[in-house]
Amino acid sequence: MTTTTLISKDMLMEAVCEGCPATCWGKRTHCQVHDQHIGKIESCPEWDRYLLQQQAKPARPIQKEASKQREVRFDLHELAPALSVLQKTEEEIRDYSYMQIEIVRIQRYLREAGEGMVSQYGLDSAMPKGQGTHSDKTHAEVVRRERKQKRLQNLQDKIERINRAVETIRSEQERLIVEALLDGEKNNLIAKAIGVSRQRYYEIKRSAVLKMAWAMYGDEMQQTG
Repeated sequence: MTTTTLISKDMLMEAVCEGCPATCWGKRTHCQVHDQHIGKIESCPEWDRYLLQQQAKPARPIQKEASKQREVRFDLHELAPALSVLQKTEEEIRDYSYMQIEIVRIQRYLREAGEGMVSQYGLDSAMPKGQGTHSDKTHAEVVRRERKQKRLQNLQDKIERINRAVETIRSEQERLIVEALLDGEKNNLIAKAIGVSRQRYYEIKRSAVLKMAWAMYGDEMQQTG
């Protein structure tokens, strides 16, 4: 798996924002995209793109990368797929607790619905069959159960993919942040718990999410690189 060097916000601003035409670097340092001073920006798609590019390259000093800042090009069409993967990863991390609750709910529904169908229509009615072989009501319930079975499997696959990815995180701080996010903790509370500033927290979180994305969707990340 590809790993990433933890890059500070200041390094990202120097390497990316200086070459960005929306920044007016050296004059106003005001980002026209975010409509605020770059020092107040917590995250930016261009920063994520830069980090993705670093993961796809052999390790090299950040100074060498910063020296090539003038060569940075901003192609949103190329950036969109990689950002989509990152967004999907962060959303699944955020929804982890909800997905666990939903799995239990669907399992209970399937169990209770199955028992109800057996008691009302007999054992054969609880088994999926072709349309027209039993009443419309029974058929509708079978279709509903099949749909919920598919959703259940999809959620279980996501949970398993996240669990495997967490095991690849070696940094203690990054692992702690990911585990807290999976438990549904808020960003400000996590930062306070690990004793870091808000800016430092988002730097560590960004690195952790990138590693999770590589572990969960490595093939897609390679294709978008």
